[in-house]
Amino acid sequence: MSHEPFRDRLVALAAATAQDPAGFLDGLSPIHDDWHTQAARGYGFLLFHNRVVRSFKAIVLPAVQPVIEAFTDQQFQDMGAQPFQADPSGIDTLGELVTFSTALESWHNTAHMDIGTATRTPMMDPRQNIFFRPFWQLHFYIDDLFTTTLTQYGERAHPGQFVIPSAIAGHIEARHHGWVPRI
Repeated sequence: MSHEPFRDRLVALAAATAQDPAGFLDGLSPIHDDWHTQAARGYGFLLFHNRVVRSFKAIVLPAVQPVIEAFTDQQFQDMGAQPFQADPSGIDTLGELVTFSTALESWHNTAHMDIGTATRTPMMDPRQNIFFRPFWQLHFYIDDLFTTTLTQYGERAHPGQFVIPSAIAGHIEARHHGWVPRI
């Protein structure tokens, strides 16, 4: 399965709900659930959630008070969750992005459980968790790490070519189809 069906659903949702934060979250719920429950989803963990986070930040975040910020390492520790430990500084290739994505997704699954227990939010239910602040705090943290690694990969693979980190993700989606399900 290719990533396009999920990407197209996310793009259409963002366009249809650009001025409707509640509508965006309502529409995201079944898409997020489908992504988590389909065995052959075709869209990798980091690329999928990067697109979700970018849309959330554009559509929902301006309406949220107080503003949502990524969890800090200390906040993870206070909830009984270990902060992500891998060093992403050496990521130069698509293969290394895959390894990073796999490690981060595995850590993220445990963090979801720990955060859910600590905050009493339904972090393990992809239909519901998107409606709760801790979900976004976790995914902002993850997306910040991914943006750093994307920028690093982009500068090493195509020095000085990309205008913004999301353009690097777009390039991977457009030109490196075989890697998309694993990043």
